[in-house]
Amino acid sequence: MEPRIGSELTQSHICVLARNATAVIAPVILAATIVAAQDTPSALPTAIPGLSAIRPSGFNALTSLSSIAGTAGRPSQVSDFVAAGFPAAGYPAMRPPIRFGGPQSVTLEQVKQQSASRVASPLAYMSQLSVEAAKQHRLGVQADYFPKLGATFLNLHTTDFLGQVLRLPPGPLKDVPVQLMNGVPVQIINKDMTAAALTFVQPITPIFAVRQAVRIARADERIAMAKAAASVSKNARDTEVEETYFKLLIAQRQLISAESKLKGSERRPLYASASVGLASVSGGAAGTWEAAKAVETAAATVKELTASLNRLMGWAEDTQLELSIPDPLVENMSLREISDKSPAATASLVEAEQTVVKARAAVSISKMAYFPVVAAVGGYLFQNVLPAVNSNFGYGGVMASYTLFDFGKREHAIKEARAQLGMAETALQLTKAKLAADLRKSYSDLERSRQLSQVAHKMGSSAVLLMKVSSDPESLEVTAARADMEVEMLQADLAHRQAYNRLKAMTGSER
Repeated sequence: MEPRIGSELTQSHICVLARNATAVIAPVILAATIVAAQDTPSALPTAIPGLSAIRPSGFNALTSLSSIAGTAGRPSQVSDFVAAGFPAAGYPAMRPPIRFGGPQSVTLEQVKQQSASRVASPLAYMSQLSVEAAKQHRLGVQADYFPKLGATFLNLHTTDFLGQVLRLPPGPLKDVPVQLMNGVPVQIINKDMTAAALTFVQPITPIFAVRQAVRIARADERIAMAKAAASVSKNARDTEVEETYFKLLIAQRQLISAESKLKGSERRPLYASASVGLASVSGGAAGTWEAAKAVETAAATVKELTASLNRLMGWAEDTQLELSIPDPLVENMSLREISDKSPAATASLVEAEQTVVKARAAVSISKMAYFPVVAAVGGYLFQNVLPAVNSNFGYGGVMASYTLFDFGKREHAIKEARAQLGMAETALQLTKAKLAADLRKSYSDLERSRQLSQVAHKMGSSAVLLMKVSSDPESLEVTAARADMEVEMLQADLAHRQAYNRLKAMTGSER
């Protein structure tokens, strides 16, 4: 059996094989080459006779071939290496090995599926946290419906006696001891005192204000949910993926066009005759410099967009991508279909509606300032502070308070809340009108982009077919023209898809 040498070997291996095929040390070199070929895919149908099973152990082909090549002498025909694609000067053994694996071929649908399976972005996670915070705030406000149970403990030691002296006035009492007439200390408050109390308070009239506060908290929660849904919606994610995908396609075609134009300008001879002078030479150099600058700009754009698309899919940022051109978008959305649909509940519309709810609740709360604050109270008390009072007892009842006069503060608060309610209602009407106008404008943009995309694809297909028939497909001019034509077609398709996605988002339709 004759082993085959893989085409994925490094250039140094192939060069040494070609240079030492007829040398005396050929078996040793070819044995090292087989060791390197075992770990590489084989695709070159080149058979070398005389090699059966020479596999020396502990031999590293990647490091040993270059050292062996230093003692074998140079080839007889250097032009053979140039014709084979190797540089004419120096040994190619010092060049880095060929990197295995080419660009990854992906389609638009594959990118969407890959990005959809990824973990939520930090922005989406932050939106979820905002919803959770609003929910916990609402639950905290709802807790004010229920009674409050409290406990108090007190232990004090005073440095002085806290009683007072009891004196009896002179009178008809003849048998009163002299000590009482002169004054006797009586203990009213203990010097060492301890008190422990359990309290129970159930609000009665404040419950009406709590109800309005819960409405405000629930409105804030709905606003947070609408904003979070907008950040993680399927339409928004697919729109981002489509835009990045098409922008990368456009940048790749622009890079191909710029490289073809740069090669064409480098091959174009520059002549400086006596009549033309140096102006033509400097003009040609300026054109070459502009072409090189365009290549660098396009290459940087391709690198940046490739990293962005790889991040959306969760791949390494330096992964090379080979994107397939998707079919043009085909849709038949009509004006009547759009007119029958009302604007979707976007985040801005939900926020405007809930702001009205909050303003109405604020008006109700401001009116409740005229209500007295009534609460049911109860509890249990253990104390030794007052010796004349029982040490253990319970109590219960109702407590009420009311502000008799506040110099018009409640009236002004009501007027302020009503003004804010009027502002919120006006803002809601303006938001609805703006969404309706944006919906009509989006349909106009969709119709215009649809027509431009159809015209661009028809012209592009005809032009590409004409170039295939009448031109040399290998010429740089044809390559650049084809890339420019594809750029125009992709840009028109991207504009069509963006208009379609905007309209879908405004009508609340899922793709």
